[in-house]
Amino acid sequence: MQADSLLIIGIAVIAYAAVARRLDPTPISGPMVFVGLGMLLGSDGLGWLEADLSNATITGLVEATLAVVLFADASRVDLANLRRHWSLPGRLLLIGLPLAIAFGALAGVLLLPEGAWQAALLVGIMLAPTDAALGQAVVTDRAVPIWVRQGLNVESGLNDGMAFPLFHAGIAIAIVGFSTSDATGVARILFEELAFGLIAGVLVGALAGPLLSRARAVGWTGRHWHGLATLGITAAAYGLAVTIGGNPFIAAFAAGLAYRPSVDLPLADDVSHDFAELLTMLAFIVFGAIVLVPNLSAFDWRIALYALLSLTVVRGLAVVIALLGSRSRWRTVGFIAWFGPRGIASVLYSFLLLEEADRIPFAGEVVDVVMFTVAFSVLAHGMSASFLARRYGRWYSSMEDDHHEMVESAEAHEHPLGRCADPAGKASSGAASTRTASSAKAAEPPPGPPHP
Repeated sequence: MQADSLLIIGIAVIAYAAVARRLDPTPISGPMVFVGLGMLLGSDGLGWLEADLSNATITGLVEATLAVVLFADASRVDLANLRRHWSLPGRLLLIGLPLAIAFGALAGVLLLPEGAWQAALLVGIMLAPTDAALGQAVVTDRAVPIWVRQGLNVESGLNDGMAFPLFHAGIAIAIVGFSTSDATGVARILFEELAFGLIAGVLVGALAGPLLSRARAVGWTGRHWHGLATLGITAAAYGLAVTIGGNPFIAAFAAGLAYRPSVDLPLADDVSHDFAELLTMLAFIVFGAIVLVPNLSAFDWRIALYALLSLTVVRGLAVVIALLGSRSRWRTVGFIAWFGPRGIASVLYSFLLLEEADRIPFAGEVVDVVMFTVAFSVLAHGMSASFLARRYGRWYSSMEDDHHEMVESAEAHEHPLGRCADPAGKASSGAASTRTASSAKAAEPPPGPPHP
């Protein structure tokens, strides 16, 4: 990466940070800005970002981003509160996620030019995780009931980690199908990587959390170093997993889940989440520069139709079935069905799949489908989030007389996922953030009476 590229990227990050809150209520999202910047800087644009996917810097960025994102999202979900308010996120994760994979794979079998069921399975898995950052207004607008906001927020925070073992298995299945590898041996290796990854992550997270909390309580450390230690936990879980033969990304996710119950770290000091946000924006730049623009020639009607079906029918059917019996109003079901944007997890999975391109002949075709679907999602969900959140919020407010009997008015714990907000800043309803300081969060009035 050239020095002038670093200069431009640095200026872009500073400029976006300076106006990020002002852009929140607008159709312009961070992913849109940084994907566009990548397209501008890439070899088919200004040519200032000259690199390829074999570049060690790019590989390191992708792997670091995925590990930190998985840890940061998992560590910010309060499992105790999630068990008490599991209804919507539980349905979306335990019913909606598997159905989205199945429907996505079925659509792939019918539409993708490659035609291999292994390719369709990988596409279905890679496009199942959602990314709330692409429709940030939906999970930050206080006019949207908290039951809906936090259901979508928790879904996007956990489904990338839950889908990763399936993605890893999909790669193994594809390799077995196109090589002479022994299927039993591959299955054994896959199981060992999953098991040892979980062991490494749980061990590091469960030990580090109480240790840091105790050190904080007796005054041996402070908020600053406790926050920085979250990056150390990610690195330790990653390194231990590699050492013992586990999958490092599963370890990072498991470490976040194991770390969270024993700590009460102030949100503003959680460095891992802010670092994940920065790495994510850099990954979107790489996506635009190195993957999206150079492969525009691969775009055809089949890919366009698949992307449209993935963002509408595939997600919609999965959500409708998952919410059967939940007593959700049809406007709520439609709102949740639309806001399943595909984002950083799908992008990072694509990079990892391309690393196996020499062993999986259809890897390039799969990535083409995934990247164009993500590009459509970045544009469509980014532009519609603020407008539809306001409209849905107005509808919910108009139903005030029925709030006492609406499931949308049920209580939900506000898990601090999403962008960090400045509690001192004055924001519109469309710019309010779920990542507020604890004092600001406590002051939030409930959107309606709790569901009995």
